[in-house]
Amino acid sequence: MKKLMKLGVLVLALGLLAVAFAGCGADDEAEEGRVVVSSKTFPEALTQGWMTYYLLEDRGYDVVNEIGLGEVAVIRPALEGGEIDLYWEYTGTGLMNVMGYEGDELPAGEEETFQEIHDYDLENHDIKWLDHAPANNTFVIFVTEETQEEYGWETISDLAEYAQDHDGEYGSIAAPAEWVERDDGMVPFQEHYGFEFDDVVEVELGLAYSAVKGDDALIGVGDATEGRIVDYELIILDDDEGFFPAYNAAPNIRKEVLEANPEIKELMQELSSRLDLETQKELNLRTAVDEEDPQDVAWDFLVEEGLIEE
Repeated sequence: MKKLMKLGVLVLALGLLAVAFAGCGADDEAEEGRVVVSSKTFPEALTQGWMTYYLLEDRGYDVVNEIGLGEVAVIRPALEGGEIDLYWEYTGTGLMNVMGYEGDELPAGEEETFQEIHDYDLENHDIKWLDHAPANNTFVIFVTEETQEEYGWETISDLAEYAQDHDGEYGSIAAPAEWVERDDGMVPFQEHYGFEFDDVVEVELGLAYSAVKGDDALIGVGDATEGRIVDYELIILDDDEGFFPAYNAAPNIRKEVLEANPEIKELMQELSSRLDLETQKELNLRTAVDEEDPQDVAWDFLVEEGLIEE
């Protein structure tokens, strides 16, 4: 009986201790004035991360730096698990990779895509999508001016028709490995447009542009906000059948952190509203072509926009 009583006391004590630790954890998870800021690893995401870091720091927040943590498979679980509090994600990535959207048709536009993932994440994960940037960084298919003139391609349907007429034997496409494997990547793209690429050259993220410019590939796939598209004078083929979803970047923040720091919503809106397509291309041009540090690019932009003082 004494052993049972001792065991009961021990279980009770451990239970109380667990509750105590749980209470401490809850306080630490959403601390007023403290935000753990993170980002993905590519230049545009790093720039967004540093913009957020400097802006919050300027407003007096205790900002913990986890910038460059990893891609969606790493950073998203970190947000859901409370290891980080805020990072920028793309609406299309949220829709396809997080939500696992399986509708017959994609949401009709940028706002519909945003609302779909916004409502899903808030209901299922207590994650709040703040106002998105105007820039739509969707995937694009591009060629050189010379290729467009030779083949007469204006749209992806033009490319598909040519490929079908030539049994797929027409040239290679340079594509990052991520796109080849994505749920909204190469395989469903080919199924949608009804053709297969003749030869797929998998390249590191960001190298498809130079591969097409240097005639190492006829076609490339990349991002709409990429500065090298402008610098290399590449031509984007119109996604005339609307295969690619919208990819507007938006700050993702844990609900409890936002509730503890509600002014962050308006503060981040001041930043995101300034990131239109041309602005984002210019910023990406500085990091990708001029090889400037995203940290410096972020700082300069905030100062130029009057969001912080130098």
